[in-house]
Amino acid sequence: KMKFKFYYYKSFEKSIHEKIDSMCSSINETQNEDIISCYIIDISVFESYLDSICERLEKKEPSAMDGQVWGGDFIEDRVYIYWLFDPDNEEGKAEISRKGMLKLMKRWIEFRKKKIPENYEEYEEIIEVD
Repeated sequence: KMKFKFYYYKSFEKSIHEKIDSMCSSINETQNEDIISCYIIDISVFESYLDSICERLEKKEPSAMDGQVWGGDFIEDRVYIYWLFDPDNEEGKAEISRKGMLKLMKRWIEFRKKKIPENYEEYEEIIEVD
């Protein structure tokens, strides 16, 4: 099973304004999980991509969704993620079931919509997918 953690961290925009951001990271720290986490954060830069990715994952036909750095191909019941600048590089590839990716994305979208808790530094959610 793959395990991911959603949590909050404080980032400084232009070094003056504090902003609390949501983060996704791998728990097992495998290449697969690390790259999937990077992909999720990459496509989250564009809010509109988040609803769109769920629609595409729910449909059975082949489709794709690229972020700024990571690409994702949704083929049959699998999702293949790769580094856009070097698609054949094995160290930049990951794979997950379409069902697992959809579960992860839905939970991520819910997490991002939540009101940030007071004790946000201690708050985290763990998600397991096949």
